[in-house]
Amino acid sequence: MRSDTTPAGDRDLTAIWDATRSRVTSLVTEHALDTDGAAGGDAAVATVPGATVRDVVGHLIGVATKAAEAPDALRGEAITPPSTGAAPRGAAVADLLAAWTSAADQLSALVASDSMPAVVLITDAVMCEHDLRATFDVPGCRDDAAVKVALDELAGRFSDRVAAAGLPPLRVTVEQWGTIIGSGPATSCLVADRFEFVRGMAGRRSAAEIGRWNWGTDPAPYLPVIAEVALPEQEVRERDPRIPAHMRDREFVL
Repeated sequence: MRSDTTPAGDRDLTAIWDATRSRVTSLVTEHALDTDGAAGGDAAVATVPGATVRDVVGHLIGVATKAAEAPDALRGEAITPPSTGAAPRGAAVADLLAAWTSAADQLSALVASDSMPAVVLITDAVMCEHDLRATFDVPGCRDDAAVKVALDELAGRFSDRVAAAGLPPLRVTVEQWGTIIGSGPATSCLVADRFEFVRGMAGRRSAAEIGRWNWGTDPAPYLPVIAEVALPEQEVRERDPRIPAHMRDREFVL
């Protein structure tokens, strides 16, 4: 368990879930529906090597289906990026979107009844949302409540892994939020951008990128446990819409 220095307040998880799944549906509808090849379902996902847009939607369907069948089991499952083959090759995007919409509709009632871990669903869905945003080059919603839910959930998991590995605790500060990762008093610190920190913990940043954050200690021991999956070898570029075009350096160019 982590120890937040600025605990989150109450959140309407049902509203956050519904808004997140609605944005995912809109992204797929506007950028992948009724198109072929690289412009649609076959488009390579910029943040998940080897995966396609179809795989992202297939992944979401799979998570939603498991959640509906066994809500309690979802709590202990790793939050992982979409994998290659998560959806049948050549599957119609419209059919996948319909299946996702149906599964998400069923989950809204379960989220409202508090009978399932909504934070896991939201975390997974908002990470997939930003995978799609990077792929379609429509960045945005980085300060959305769903990203803050993901921050809480992923930081707790990171903290557990740090404690299990016997690593020194780490004080983390990201914008207006802070926590102690690991167990015990922290003498070292990390300062990072909130969105970058969340994406790193979700396995969407390389070790080199994470190592460039503002660490007050050697980051190397923490890199194997910062995410539940192996970090990508190549750097992951997600354009920050807050940076004016004339001020972008290589970090903000796709």
